[in-house]
Formats: sequence, structure tokens, C-alpha cells
Amino acid sequence: MVIQQLLSGALASGIYALFAVGFAMIFGVMGVLNMAHADLAMVAALVVVGAVAAGYGPLAGILLAAVLTIAVALLIERLAMRPGRRFKGDASIEMPLIGTLGAGLVLQNTAALIFGNKAVGFPIKATGIWRYGGYFFTQGLVYSMAISVVLLALLEFIVSHTSFGRAIRAVAMNPTAAKVMGIDTDRVIVGTVALTSFLAAIAGFLAGFSYGLAAPLMGIPYAVKGLVAMIIGGVGSLRGAMAGALLIGITEALATNYLGSQARDMSVLIVLILVLIIWPNGLANIFSKK
Repeated sequence: MVIQQLLSGALASGIYALFAVGFAMIFGVMGVLNMAHADLAMVAALVVVGAVAAGYGPLAGILLAAVLTIAVALLIERLAMRPGRRFKGDASIEMPLIGTLGAGLVLQNTAALIFGNKAVGFPIKATGIWRYGGYFFTQGLVYSMAISVVLLALLEFIVSHTSFGRAIRAVAMNPTAAKVMGIDTDRVIVGTVALTSFLAAIAGFLAGFSYGLAAPLMGIPYAVKGLVAMIIGGVGSLRGAMAGALLIGITEALATNYLGSQARDMSVLIVLILVLIIWPNGLANIFSKK
């Protein structure tokens, strides 16, 4: 039973990792938290629901969701995040934080007006169970983990081995020095927002695909767990964020099995506290900061 729970938790961590990495990249490049990031996943999931209901095929719905999610993210960056970069000190952090929090509330309430407050069935879902070696695997989570691993490996390659990735690392390290060296920091920020919003769109689709539901408030638990995974992994560390997501997935599974579902969310916060007591900088001391 313990091994079964560990496997289930590890599979669930794939979606968490996409959220955590998105938070980590935005914070690393801009030094702010995009509190609307998880709500972008909700937008993508509900766009797929609406597109399929309107008669579009599943693939067309997914592509439309990705495009619209990126467009919404760029609008949030332009209206809620970019103005804060004109200020110095605490205002440069507080303004984008409040602005993106407000943007997330706007997205949630707009979605509720269109789709209602209750969860709706996701039109593309995999709820079957596979059995292998005496263990059971939910098809949706297996597919989600596979897609997440591919996307995270691709992201690792982009950040480590492309000119755009080098520009991202330069801006994250020292924006002023990067600008002096001729790097267009605004372009890098916009590109990072577009890239992370694409990851959020895929995460939203995978959440609906794995659990069969989508709702205007579905982004809230993923926002909490994505942020916790980022903090556990060490703020700004992509590999650390992935490790944090894996730790959260396993913790949730074990807590649910031994303590009940009511302890699931509480266990995540307890692990966060314990990790920060042992490693105040998170797992960034173990995983190289990228």
C-alpha cells in the first residue's frame, strides 16, 4: 500500500511541477510573484470546455486555449506587472503582486459569469485504471506525468542551451548588467511570460484531463501548491521547483492514506515548515540554481 501511494503521489506531482516551474521562472526573471498564474490554467481548461461545446474538435480546442491563455497572460503583464518596474524598492514588488492578484480575481469572476460557479465536466478525459505488477495507475495521471516530463525536459534544454535561455539567466542574475550588455530585458520578460503561460495552459488541460472537471476556482489549490513547491525547492531554482512538486505529491498521497483526506492540504504546509527549518534556502542548496 505504501508503494502504491508513493507511485500515485509521484504521478500527481507532474501537474504541480508545471505550476511550480512557472512561478519560479517569473520570480527569477522579474523578482515578483504572478498571483494570476494558476488562474491562467483555469482559463485554458474552461476555454477547452467552451470550444468543444461550440463544436470544435479537441485538438482545435486545446490550440485555441493555449493561444488565448498566452494572450491573457501578456495583457496581465502589460497592465498589472510592467507598471511596477518603473518604481524602486518595495513598490516594484508590491504593485505587481496586488495587480496580478486583482487580475486573478477578475478571471475567476468572469469565468463564473460565463460557466457558473459549479464545476463542469471536462470533455476530454482519461479516467481508466491500468494494473501492472500488482499496482494500479490512473490513466490520466500517467499521461499527465509523461507530458509534464517531456515539457520540463524541453524547458531545461531551452534555459540551458539556447540564446533565449542564456538571456533569461542573465536577466534573472542581474537585469541592469544584462541591459548594459545589450540584452532587451523587456523582450526577455515578455518571452518568459509567454513561455510560462503556455506551461500553465498545458497544466490546466492536464488537470481537467486527469480529474474530469473544470471550475472557475480550480486554480486556487494549484496556486498554493505551486508556490509551496517553489519555496521548498528554493526560490528561482527550476530543478528545485520540480523536486518540491514531487515532494508535495508524495506527501499528499501518504497523508491521505494514513490520516484521511482532511489532512491532505495541511500536510503540505507542515512539510514546507519542516523543509525551511532544515534548509532555510529550500532545496536550492542541493539542486543547482537555474
